[in-house]
Amino acid sequence: MQVNGPWFIEPKTNRKVIFRGVNLSGGTKIPGGVPSHERNGYWVDYDRKVSFVGRPFPIEEADIHLQRLVDHGFNLLRLMVTWEAIEHEGPGIYDEDYLNYVIELLIKCKEYGLKVYLNPHQDTWSRHCGGSGHPGWTHTLVGLNPLNFPETNAAIVHNLHQNPEKFPKMIWNTNYQKLAAATLFTLFFAGKTFAPKCVVNGVHVQDYLQSHYIDAYIQLAQRVKKHNLQGDVVIGYDTMNEPGQGYIGWPDLTGRPSEDVDFKKGLTPTPFESMLLGNGVATEVDDWVFTWRGPKKNGRVLVDPKGIQAWLSTEEQYVVDQLFEWKRSPEWKAGCIWANHGVWDPFTKTITRPDYFNIEQQQNKNYGYYWLEFIKLYSAQLLEIHPDAILFIQPPIMERAPSMPSTLTNLALCPHWYDGLTLVKKKWCSYNVDYINLKRGKYGNGPLRFLRALRVGEKAIRQSFVDQIETLKLEGLETLGNYPFIIGEIGIPYDMEPVKQKSLVTMTMGWFSWLFVQLFDQFWKNKKDKRVTTRSKHATTNKKSKNKYYPMNSSEAPQNKAMDASINAAEQNLVSYTLWNYVPDNHPKWGDLWNGEDLSIWQGDTSISALIREELMEQSDTSSETLLPETITKARSDNNYNVNVRDIISLHRPHAHTVAGTPLSVEYISPTHKQQATFIFSFKSSLQAEGATEIYVPTVHFPLPAEVDTLSKEEDSTSSKIQVSGGQWKAQTHNEKYWTLLWWCDGDEADQELRLEGRIIQELL
Repeated sequence: MQVNGPWFIEPKTNRKVIFRGVNLSGGTKIPGGVPSHERNGYWVDYDRKVSFVGRPFPIEEADIHLQRLVDHGFNLLRLMVTWEAIEHEGPGIYDEDYLNYVIELLIKCKEYGLKVYLNPHQDTWSRHCGGSGHPGWTHTLVGLNPLNFPETNAAIVHNLHQNPEKFPKMIWNTNYQKLAAATLFTLFFAGKTFAPKCVVNGVHVQDYLQSHYIDAYIQLAQRVKKHNLQGDVVIGYDTMNEPGQGYIGWPDLTGRPSEDVDFKKGLTPTPFESMLLGNGVATEVDDWVFTWRGPKKNGRVLVDPKGIQAWLSTEEQYVVDQLFEWKRSPEWKAGCIWANHGVWDPFTKTITRPDYFNIEQQQNKNYGYYWLEFIKLYSAQLLEIHPDAILFIQPPIMERAPSMPSTLTNLALCPHWYDGLTLVKKKWCSYNVDYINLKRGKYGNGPLRFLRALRVGEKAIRQSFVDQIETLKLEGLETLGNYPFIIGEIGIPYDMEPVKQKSLVTMTMGWFSWLFVQLFDQFWKNKKDKRVTTRSKHATTNKKSKNKYYPMNSSEAPQNKAMDASINAAEQNLVSYTLWNYVPDNHPKWGDLWNGEDLSIWQGDTSISALIREELMEQSDTSSETLLPETITKARSDNNYNVNVRDIISLHRPHAHTVAGTPLSVEYISPTHKQQATFIFSFKSSLQAEGATEIYVPTVHFPLPAEVDTLSKEEDSTSSKIQVSGGQWKAQTHNEKYWTLLWWCDGDEADQELRLEGRIIQELL
């Protein structure tokens, strides 16, 4: 795979490639047998003996899963490989069984014609910071004790939460700003600048962490090369998933940046308050709630660790130093690193250097500078092994990408984009916010900017999504250059509130009343959350109510509308994307088995345990009536392993995989009971491209066209209708799930258009 301007190119044919991919998988964030909602097995022996072999699925099941992904039209996998999975036992000790497993999986991907780019995945540094990614020993290296994070608010961790079932929605993301993750990211990217005393085994901790991180992925890259998987399968490497900025550039440690649209939820200490809490000092901190216009301060809360510290004691640090064979410099004392560097005084409990992390701004060394220095080091070593690899550049989430050095030329920009309001609220609302452009300052300052960024109605919301991705795409052209743009993560939560049908008058009056309250901030009271949620297994309705909820496989289901709007935004911008995500063992109750997230496009009927079914039966015997989608009933009777309980309509859509020219436009109309599925694609044909334009077509909405001459006017009412502006087409069958439309356009270069019409929704999928 090559890059040429804003396009991925198939070298042998010079056809342009538009990737429709999927992340494989959120299930690789956790080792086998340690989901995020269970305490058992967490932080045992510093989590040195965990294993990620078989994550996301056993190699014996690879054929089932990879064929399923091909049937869904995916031609690219963003394969997640965590640093912890490779080097969990200790520095320089690599899990050979896991590395061999990854190679076996890549060999299987080759059999199915799937391209892969490898993603060094992390979220908020590690599982022990409430996220995923990096080894547990990195915490002990910098002197942190993960078992004390809950009391000190150094991180909010699902495994250690008092009530895992009530773990707050999306709160894991706030860990980026808390003591543990913020400290580790600061040390990783800029430790030599901000923590010069932290030297271990004669090496500064920044170099120690970065070298081990890079070496771990070099181990994988070497094996990819050894098994001849470069190019044909592995087309490149991601940099680091959603890297954190730590404290780098923080203007005042006693406060927060003036920008108030960044995500905040729950207890949100300032950096200085985090340092006090980390030292066991009772401290008042802000409490935040998430509203339509972003985070809103909800008061102050006293947090009392009762003397418990987030840091290892001198005795505990001695034990880990002996275990991992670390020899620290005499200046590196046990306890708070930042107190040791004079940022604050633990005796007077006062801040001494509130601008400590902002001094480098005067030398133009902001976070982007340090991030780029790491990228240079990382890419240089990877490209020595895989010179033709595409480097997938991922800036911090929702941030602009820094300008790249001219020495790096084989690049692709792969930011993440989510419909943030839906993701956090787990609800498809009749309003939304143009968040990216709001954050970029398009709507000015002051409270009225929220009104300017507000979008009401489905049409406006869908256009807002298109606009946001266009902004990211244009920023990439300005900073990165003329390179391909691929959305590394895009997806929806499936555990949304069920939606009932409302009249237009009711919706309009309700919305304006609600907006009035928000704008003037009067008579607002937090209400207890009485919402009924659904993952994919059922929808509920009270027997005394006439409210009826749309099942997930309805065209009116919120999941279907949200997914269609998100994918449409990518298609309208003619960009590649990898959906988040495919979790084979997604659970009806615990979702993706990580922090309460439930974004997997797949949930098999076999994953619905007897316990959950009993719970559903109990619900139906009490105050509510359980309505199971027809797919579940059918799957149970047929025991069909391949039935997807959450097989939403808009996920199945045509996609032009390879184009013999330059794509110009894509329009897809998702089917309803009244509207037939329609796909319109146009491109400018090229004489330099060889072969046909190949379009994946799902049979569920587009039955095979009639076997007639392409110039004939005969049509079959049960088949799809195809109209082309020129050339010839042919339907190539594969299996009952999909077929490929091959389209040849002979002659001069010209604009070409194809229209493909399918059928309406006649029955639930």
